[in-house]
Amino acid sequence: MRTNRRAKNAARLATFLAAALLAACDSDSSDSPLLFEWQWTDLGGPDAMTPELVANHNTLVVQDGALLIGTADGVWRRPLDAGGPDWQRAGLAGRTIHALAVAADGERVVAAGYDPRDEKAPTAWYSTTGGQDWIAAAEWPRGAPNGPDAGISFRFASLEPDPVNPAVIYGGLDADSVAVTVDGGATWFLANGASTPNFGYPCVAHRPRGAGVLLQGCELPLDVAWIGARDVDVDDRFTLSNFRYLFGYPDTDELGSRRINAIASVSGRSDRVLVGVEGGLLELTSRDGAWSGRSAIDSHVLYLARLENETRPYAYMRAIAPLSANGRHVLFGGTVNGPNEVLSLFETLNGGITVRLVPTPMGFIDPRVEQAIALAPNDVLLVISDVDPADRRTSGVYRLRRP
Repeated sequence: MRTNRRAKNAARLATFLAAALLAACDSDSSDSPLLFEWQWTDLGGPDAMTPELVANHNTLVVQDGALLIGTADGVWRRPLDAGGPDWQRAGLAGRTIHALAVAADGERVVAAGYDPRDEKAPTAWYSTTGGQDWIAAAEWPRGAPNGPDAGISFRFASLEPDPVNPAVIYGGLDADSVAVTVDGGATWFLANGASTPNFGYPCVAHRPRGAGVLLQGCELPLDVAWIGARDVDVDDRFTLSNFRYLFGYPDTDELGSRRINAIASVSGRSDRVLVGVEGGLLELTSRDGAWSGRSAIDSHVLYLARLENETRPYAYMRAIAPLSANGRHVLFGGTVNGPNEVLSLFETLNGGITVRLVPTPMGFIDPRVEQAIALAPNDVLLVISDVDPADRRTSGVYRLRRP
């Protein structure tokens, strides 16, 4: 933990954003008026451990009334309906699955991970049967022949479907490296002619609906956080061009070293995203809708923990579920860097003016909020991992609904 530097950056960020944060930071987190509290339904979880690198990864998808989740032992499946059968294996046993994604048309599920028994095995698979069976990619990122990593598979960290073209999916690898498939996961190639991934923490990639860009949130190099964009060419998906910084570095006051953990679009604004960072949740809006550069970006803070010893949990925000069209009502959460004494799950109804810690009826030990999926404004799925008395971490799925 880089405590001194993170505390310094947190203080600088707090000073820079003091006016915007005044109402949110001074508000009691329990003051948000609600007519109804969330009702929790425990949908259980697979008898398999949580993927070791689950941070920044979306392991749960919903397809045709079924839930599919990636684990450290393959993919598991169950009905969304709480009255259905429990979790059952759905293939890829023995593989560690970091990410699942559903193509834009909903017809195909793509999985990314690795086989711990074989460093040269495929790292991506796809299914056209709702996870009933899986086909390994014929081509995937791996070391070139006669090179230092000859034949060794490069692991995916995340998957990001194109919002329009169901054949196109972007895969994040180490650092800001991206692989692209244009045939629904059958073949993958590194963008821009790269032969190996760059070195560093995996960035978070996001493909917004309203512009031909791929956004990336990175802490790259170490302790340097930023959000950038590259142009997408619909005639050449393997070329991502015209990189520019949008927020954060080179202005280190904006983000400091706060790592980006998640990016989510809001339903009613194609020019807006919510960004989960280390200790906070931000809103970025592109005034020109094209994400053309930092001068056209408006930023707004919904949540910020300014120092790690504050009463507000300094959580790495991994899960974002926008519940209103403008993104100002949002359920979000994550994990602190260490044991979680409380569940870091938060809600704001008003763009961060008031933020509350959401109570849970569950008896968690060391819970991490890993992912959130909004099914409707008052209907959310959460993936929460927790440890058992033997310190074995597994993931469970919970459905939160309001009348």
